Amino acid sequence: MPRVLALLLAILSPCCATIPADGQSIGDLSDLAKVSNRTSHRASSFDRSGANTDNVTALAPGAVHQMLDTNGPGKITHIWMTVSSYAGTEAMLRDLVIRMYWENSVVPSVEVPLGDFFGLGHGKQYKVRSLPINVGSNTTALNCYWPMPFYKHARVELVNTGDRSIRRIYYNVDYELGDVEPGQGLFHANYRRVRDLHSQSMAANTHGEDNYVILDTTGKGQYVGCFLYIDSAPGGWWGEGDEMIFIDGETKPSIVGTGTEDYFGNAWGFDGVANHLFYGVPLLERQPDGWTQTSVYRLHVPDPVRFSKRIRVTLEHSWPGNKTYDYSSVAYWYQTSPAAEREPLLSRSENAPRLHVDAKANPTVKPVNLCGTQFEPALRDAGVEVKAITTGHRDTFGGGLLQIASSGEWVELSLPDLPPATYDVEVKLHDQPGNVVARIDQGDATTPSGSAVGTVKITPERSGSLYLKSDAPFVLDVVRLKPRTAE
Repeated sequence: MPRVLALLLAILSPCCATIPADGQSIGDLSDLAKVSNRTSHRASSFDRSGANTDNVTALAPGAVHQMLDTNGPGKITHIWMTVSSYAGTEAMLRDLVIRMYWENSVVPSVEVPLGDFFGLGHGKQYKVRSLPINVGSNTTALNCYWPMPFYKHARVELVNTGDRSIRRIYYNVDYELGDVEPGQGLFHANYRRVRDLHSQSMAANTHGEDNYVILDTTGKGQYVGCFLYIDSAPGGWWGEGDEMIFIDGETKPSIVGTGTEDYFGNAWGFDGVANHLFYGVPLLERQPDGWTQTSVYRLHVPDPVRFSKRIRVTLEHSWPGNKTYDYSSVAYWYQTSPAAEREPLLSRSENAPRLHVDAKANPTVKPVNLCGTQFEPALRDAGVEVKAITTGHRDTFGGGLLQIASSGEWVELSLPDLPPATYDVEVKLHDQPGNVVARIDQGDATTPSGSAVGTVKITPERSGSLYLKSDAPFVLDVVRLKPRTAE
């Protein structure tokens, strides 16, 4: 099939296209007619009992779930995932981290926050329509088509780095086993973030010493692209910087561009959301405080950047004033051997998505429903034994419950800071035999036990705590706070 026709078919049917690790051809659908001795397999979260609970029901903080563990040779051809989101899990896409290990290496060749790996920066969900990375019309549907060959062994795992259990994680990892052609590169991905990046001077910048670094690795292989996520302050265009790519130890880059938006396939800035096979702007969104969140991608599928010893991919960054911007990125590449070492990811607090609120907006007094699992982090910190329980979405307020261990001692649930008002507090438990008592303490006042519990007066100076006690473990569904009057 002529190469031009093959490329046209790939554009018309991107879901069927292939991306060989050698980068020699793209979208050659004629490969689909080639009969192979490889065997097809899938690692999945399906319910082994034959029922319909086809998910990881709850991944506790610090827990690791093994998605795939297989001997080679073989190749991962597709990864699909989805995760249910709940109140209080806004950082879920950063808290979940995907890791991939090749050839029995103890160092992961991929270690990236889940959302960022699938093109979802800023902890947000939106559509992505590139050739190797796709996020569906339901923006929790994550798809990866990067081919991932291996010779000896492959292991893929998911870890929860957050402080709250993450529930209802579904996945399929499709792969083949059988001979792999010699010389195939191993897939790698790396995540970086600089939360407070200062503008640099671009005068006489021929060495890129202060550039933002997307990738810096040693070995032999090819760089195949990146996603870049930028939080920018009002009144400062950040795209004047050029890409500068240093190959095999160069002191001056052999690849230099003409502007950041040019590298990411656009021109004269970015004026709207766009998704294309190899470049795009899937997110361009003004925030309540005037900042702008931007996600862009450039994928070198038809034009991989090759290196024999080392590659350093960088971007200049310059804007007016003494402002700091938030840069993060994911780089994808292939190299002949697994990663020998890797910088540790930032801590959860350092890597949390930046929140944007309108400081001038007046807080609104309205009913608040606190899902039981929202109390999980504080209870764990206090040494209370808790367990998140997944249920059907219609069975509980938030699709999940929190089992709390109790042996006759009071368990404290701190109420959040809310707009000043007097709130009625109601506690909803799940299938309890009536052996749970509750009270509210707020400094000098204690509300007697009861199913509705009582009232709490929240002021700027104090909020209050809810206390529950039982002679056996009990299951919390939701705490409801209903305002009576604004103060």
